Amino acid sequence: MGYQPVLILLLTLYRAIGSLAFDNGPPTKEYDFNVTLGSHAPVGISREVFLINNLSPGPTIEVDQDDWVIIRTQNQSPHNISIHFHGLEMSDTPWSDGVPGISQRAIQPRERFTYKFQAKQQGSYWYHAHYRAQIEDGLTGAIVIHPRQNDPKPFNLISNDTKAVNAMIKAEREVQPLLITDWTRLTSTAKQDLTHAARIEIPCYDALLFNGKGNVECLGPDVLGKQMSTIQRTNLDTVPGSVLTDKGCLPPKVVTNLFGGSNVPVNESAIPDGIFSGCNPTKGAKEVIKARNSPWPEERWVAIDLIGAMNLVRGAISIDGHDMWVYAMDGPYVQPQKVQALVLGSGDRFSVLVNTNQPGAFKIRVHALSVGQIITGHALLSVGGSLDVVEASPYINLVGAAASPGVKFFNETTAAPFPIPPKRIPRAANQTFILNMIEDDVTYLWAMNTTRLMPEDFEDETPILFNPHPEANNNVTITTRFGEWIDLIFVANETPFPPHPIHKHGNKIHQLGSGTGPFRWPSVEAAANERPQLFNFNNPPRRDTWTSPGARDGVPAWIAIRYHAIVPGAWLLHCHIANHMAGGMSMIIQDAVDKWPKVPAEYLAPNSHIYKF
Repeated sequence: MGYQPVLILLLTLYRAIGSLAFDNGPPTKEYDFNVTLGSHAPVGISREVFLINNLSPGPTIEVDQDDWVIIRTQNQSPHNISIHFHGLEMSDTPWSDGVPGISQRAIQPRERFTYKFQAKQQGSYWYHAHYRAQIEDGLTGAIVIHPRQNDPKPFNLISNDTKAVNAMIKAEREVQPLLITDWTRLTSTAKQDLTHAARIEIPCYDALLFNGKGNVECLGPDVLGKQMSTIQRTNLDTVPGSVLTDKGCLPPKVVTNLFGGSNVPVNESAIPDGIFSGCNPTKGAKEVIKARNSPWPEERWVAIDLIGAMNLVRGAISIDGHDMWVYAMDGPYVQPQKVQALVLGSGDRFSVLVNTNQPGAFKIRVHALSVGQIITGHALLSVGGSLDVVEASPYINLVGAAASPGVKFFNETTAAPFPIPPKRIPRAANQTFILNMIEDDVTYLWAMNTTRLMPEDFEDETPILFNPHPEANNNVTITTRFGEWIDLIFVANETPFPPHPIHKHGNKIHQLGSGTGPFRWPSVEAAANERPQLFNFNNPPRRDTWTSPGARDGVPAWIAIRYHAIVPGAWLLHCHIANHMAGGMSMIIQDAVDKWPKVPAEYLAPNSHIYKF
């Protein structure tokens, strides 16, 4: 056989045995989060926020798919806290989902909690506070999960040039998160106190932030008067003589009319200056997304994760002078769409590829679509290191509509998964829940299904994960068995009724279809038999956050979503607007009660998972 072949054989066996002996599975990435409360003034308006390692937003969690992630969290603030990892399915670690009273106990002051989970999905995610309405208090950050190298990618649907595809793969590996938030001078506690004192929801913000940077923009009465939407004009007309405030907000009495609840009159004397009016422009830092100015056209690609970390504002986003190829939605890949603009709501994530063609700095604009306020902000796309802003006609106007007929918006209803799933979604579900969303007499109280579930009803109790109720099915609880297909029909019968960003913890859903008018069928199957054009069972969009349709002019609206109950555990279903969740717009889901997870002892026993320091 000869000496060299034998040596090669022995070396191969040695490496194989060594791999078996020393391969401990996927790597573990570890983070230490030290949460404090401090003063913060990103746009020149100071207020208290939560800081993670003295930062807001907090550090980006950047890992590879299949890595284990450990986040040791120290609460050195004076408030209870928790952290939710938005969009991650936590299929084997539901005790790390981060919802007090559902999957864990709140982390009390001077206590520690360790989150541990495996990053089984790929793409764009984010983390945020999930105790009371603290999502508005700065405890947020981006999550990037790099995909497995050999998994199929959709980039050859964008270009058939090998060099360009390789450049896209490289750009994806260097993806830059852009976390977009709406900034208010009010802490979540102060906002709740003011809401109850004034008897009105507070829909007005001071600025839009991009990775924590931004400035207050005051648009002026002439611009506001010309740019307002038809709906805003109609709402102003409900209170004669009303105009938008200098912050671009509908005045309080108009807000009360807009959301119903006029049976409880607003107490305007409780509203201090600066909340609905009192705009003072500031100059703040601009976030810069960096792109190369390569001499080779196929290498002029940059990838951006657009993360909707806003609370109330729902905005249109575009990049001056550039198209965007949307290649992923809420994490996973989709069939790419070439667009000039897309709509970003609370909890949404879209990953986009941008092909740059000239040096300079280009505005990444966000303009609010929300009826309650005209507000705008921007970051910069810097090509070749330049900060000289290139003046270009924007694709969107100040109220988020197309600025010209040729502007194409991303269509989420046709965003088919990539690759196309091999199995078709079944036409029939095992259980159907028709959920009647309501505004409950005043503008700050809401219900997902006719009955409010307030955070204080469950957040400080023994977590449902530790003590399930297997037979519970009621207006605020859904219970399923393993392997069932579950249909949730969200219906807005009252008008006017605004759209709501809805988030399901646990696992992703299939967005089957939507329509106007009452949902008058007992099931999706029955509705699809009568109106098949409204439904998609072949390749429906997969999401973890979606927007329920708004209803107006006396016409109801509905949306049908479906999910597979294969991730056992206790999960929350809720509106992702913190003040709506705080106002009762939530439900509890107990998925796969017949295969309920066994909670590790260190999490199950009172405070044994938490360590005083």
